[in-house]
Amino acid sequence: MKKILSVILCLVIALGCITPSFAAEPEEYPTVYVIGAHKNDIYNAQGEKVYPLNADLGAIIKETLGPCLKELAKGMITNDYTSYAEEFNASWSPIFKDLILDKNGEVTNGSYTQFTTQTDHLAGKTSDFGVWDCRFWYDWRESPLKTANELKDHIDKVLELTGKEKVQLIGRCYGANVIAAYLELYKDHAKTFVSDISYYSSSAMGIDFMSALFSGQIELGNEELSNFLDFYINNREAIGDESCAELVSALVEVLSQANALGVTGDAFMSFVDKFKDDLFPLILRNTFGGWLSYWSMVTPELYEQARDFVFNTDEVRAEYAGFIEKADAYYYTVSVNVVDTMLEMKEAGINFYVFVKYNFPEFPLYDGATIQGDADTSVYRQSFGATCADFNEVFTQEYLDSVSPENMKYISADKKIDASTCLFPDTTWFVKDLHHNYFAPVEKPSVEIMRYDMTVESEKYPQYMVNVDNAGLAPLEGTDEDYDKTEKSFFTAIADFTKAFFNIIIKLIKGEKVEFTFNFKAFS
Repeated sequence: MKKILSVILCLVIALGCITPSFAAEPEEYPTVYVIGAHKNDIYNAQGEKVYPLNADLGAIIKETLGPCLKELAKGMITNDYTSYAEEFNASWSPIFKDLILDKNGEVTNGSYTQFTTQTDHLAGKTSDFGVWDCRFWYDWRESPLKTANELKDHIDKVLELTGKEKVQLIGRCYGANVIAAYLELYKDHAKTFVSDISYYSSSAMGIDFMSALFSGQIELGNEELSNFLDFYINNREAIGDESCAELVSALVEVLSQANALGVTGDAFMSFVDKFKDDLFPLILRNTFGGWLSYWSMVTPELYEQARDFVFNTDEVRAEYAGFIEKADAYYYTVSVNVVDTMLEMKEAGINFYVFVKYNFPEFPLYDGATIQGDADTSVYRQSFGATCADFNEVFTQEYLDSVSPENMKYISADKKIDASTCLFPDTTWFVKDLHHNYFAPVEKPSVEIMRYDMTVESEKYPQYMVNVDNAGLAPLEGTDEDYDKTEKSFFTAIADFTKAFFNIIIKLIKGEKVEFTFNFKAFS
């Protein structure tokens, strides 16, 4: 009997040793992908696509330029720019008449989105969920609070059809705002039915250049303009002809060294300030400011100032009372509580995975647009608090010396980002050279990271990666040029400009073609 028990005990021990090799795979949950703004085309009641904009902008400019300039000239004489603002608005607002919400913040004129969420294909599906299988389509113009109700219903439907206990959520850009609204409105539902949340280039903390525009705080600084122009000329080939690009780039450098870009920007803004209060609120109410989604992307720091700037009189505020009420509801319910709610969800067991893109200059529309970003959203706001060096700069040695030894692991190889200060430093990834509009390289990795509860210690997906031709990711490695930054002198810039100028003269003398072409796609 003892021998039999001994054999059984040996088998139990042996099986116990073998079991880890056959450990069950973690549960695979459906991934609900909440798309960003502008990713669902808009049609008017007649079935004509009205977004993306299909207006002949060149023809509109040609037709309206004269009348607008005439009214602007009158305003410069009388110091009254009301007529100019009205003329400008009359020229451009008709393009958006089937796009913007009405004054109560509701969809108007029978317009509708191209795609609606479909779930029937999920019936009985229990595994092999792709990132797009449960995508959530919605009308991106409306309040995130309204869309959050629809998201909750969609999650319930996915759970019902798949028989799963939980879902994973992905929020792409403005999709993060929708998820933030859902988390605030349905906390218990989220704690019960959501396992993980990934944010891609989140705008839940706001977008700075949009906030500056909506609050009337536009500034055109020397360094901001220099970074922006230099990057898109040299890195994104905004100017087609190489010799022309070299000349313009050299000219930008000369003007930057002389602070002429800043002086020109200041002079231009001094002129704009004369009619800004008349024009901006009117045109914003009838274009981009007519979307509640955009109001949710105004930073918490500037929301109230932006609201008072755009809805600038008692008469206007009464007229737009319904719209303002909906915009306020998001701000006071969700926006000011985003971080606290994320921490509460984290405490309840929901894991957050944040994906940040960088190495693009910010739009040079506000003071401080020298920071790192993905061309739309800053690293700081995407990451919920990471520290970064200014664009085209690296951390000073003084800053690096101030970082504690245990936090040095959070410093990027290119010495541009310190992830130790962000909300979730161990589950926040940074992808260099990936534009805001491109998400494919992070989609499959994020689903894998969520499923296996990975952290930035993962060898497969380290904290800092670089985009490879918008097709894949590779670990970010430092290079010598990342550490040695040499500033050009004014005289060096003059020499470069002179060289570029004579290169064009020589080409013309030789009879070679020099053609200035501008590539707008460089900015997308």
